[in-house]
Amino acid sequence: MSAPEPFRVAFLLAALTAARAIGPWFGDPATHADELIFGFLVLQLFGFLLVALPRWIGRPLGPAPAIWLVLAAQGAAFLLGFHDLELAGRLRSLIGLAGVALLLANTPAGKTAATFPVLLLAGLHAGLGVGRYTFDWAGSTMAGLALILLICLEVSNRVGAALVAVARERAGRPPRPALPGWLRLAERASAALALVLFGLDGPAGLPALIAGLLGGHWLWHQRVWQIKPYAGVVIMVVGMVWKRVGLLLLAAWSFGVGDVPQLAVIHVLTIGGLATLAIGIATSIVRKREKRSLTPSGLANLTYAAIIAAMAARVGGALVPDWHDGLVMTGRWLWLTAFTGYFAFVIAHAFRPLAKPVELPHLHEP
Repeated sequence: MSAPEPFRVAFLLAALTAARAIGPWFGDPATHADELIFGFLVLQLFGFLLVALPRWIGRPLGPAPAIWLVLAAQGAAFLLGFHDLELAGRLRSLIGLAGVALLLANTPAGKTAATFPVLLLAGLHAGLGVGRYTFDWAGSTMAGLALILLICLEVSNRVGAALVAVARERAGRPPRPALPGWLRLAERASAALALVLFGLDGPAGLPALIAGLLGGHWLWHQRVWQIKPYAGVVIMVVGMVWKRVGLLLLAAWSFGVGDVPQLAVIHVLTIGGLATLAIGIATSIVRKREKRSLTPSGLANLTYAAIIAAMAARVGGALVPDWHDGLVMTGRWLWLTAFTGYFAFVIAHAFRPLAKPVELPHLHEP
């Protein structure tokens, strides 16, 4: 029996952190936002990069002991969180910075174009975590949310688009022509501006509207409804749809249209977009690693259904104040169900040795 691969350990720690942050027995509404933004998503991103970065730079990461040291330190910080969540958060962010530095050190000079945007955002995000837990900066949580959403945009633009293309090919559909580069750039730039302004409590309405409409045009252009419901593809499309819906809701909230509550905007973007895409990307990686891409799994389907239902419950609680308490508690149980399923899916076969390194073609930047 071999040791589990490092990316699995990162995903497992991420799942445990997410469960502790919102679980019905131990989740604390006063701290769960920071624990998710500066804990769960830091670990999730690190796990993704442990798999994606070797593809982007064309060589394995090293040294392995340093990667395991980062993961062991994150595990210790997670355990410390049961005693002192503030101290654990500070250590977790410092460890996150060390992890980003390690990944940067692995990037050859000629490969920075593919890696630097994500690593720069990851470093800034970890630095915000240090500011939150060391200096108690009041705006760090919203700024951290904006940054992690930017990272999600960057990652899902690479992985989601490529996975949709693979699913179209498997379904016998012809490849879609590429959109003009300026349209893709306009979507990314407007979404980035909207999220930065949202994080700084600025006028995010117009760029959010532009980003939401351009993102909707991308989904229409990809003809995502033509894709067969292969395992893991639907949840990725759902996450990408909710991300665009979240931007449109952000525009409506910013313009004061329809009396959209801010909490509804935040939870559509975070649970509908961030958490859904994080689970979709991670389960896609696990499937690919185990040579069973696009194959069904009842456990994964339960996880997907639970995270979608958790988002619906939480947004429903924001929209219908009379049902708030009941829907929020329901959402917490659904969240726990989703991340218990996610944990079980990632750990299954984790100690089974691989016959040979597995290629990950859908992690290429499209």
